[in-house]
Amino acid sequence: MQTTRKQLSVQLSVLLATVCAVFLLIGGAADAEGPPGPAIEYVVSAGDTLWEIASEHVADGDDVRPLIQAIKERTGMASSAIQPGQVLQIPLP
Repeated sequence: MQTTRKQLSVQLSVLLATVCAVFLLIGGAADAEGPPGPAIEYVVSAGDTLWEIASEHVADGDDVRPLIQAIKERTGMASSAIQPGQVLQIPLP
């Protein structure tokens, strides 16, 4: 009887570990990013600011900050500093 309980316990542990592994794999696949969506390229001119550039690409009254963050991520920028001639990737909605 003791051996049967140990075998059942081991089998349930293996089953639980397998179920957990499957859920982790499924969850990881769902979180994987696909290819980036469409974007336009914007070449920075002297005097441009990231805020002004983003403001031109959002609807009136919408918050500009999420687009600024998206531009920075899409372009691979570590800060909001921009330079004339720099090419920005502006994601389209």
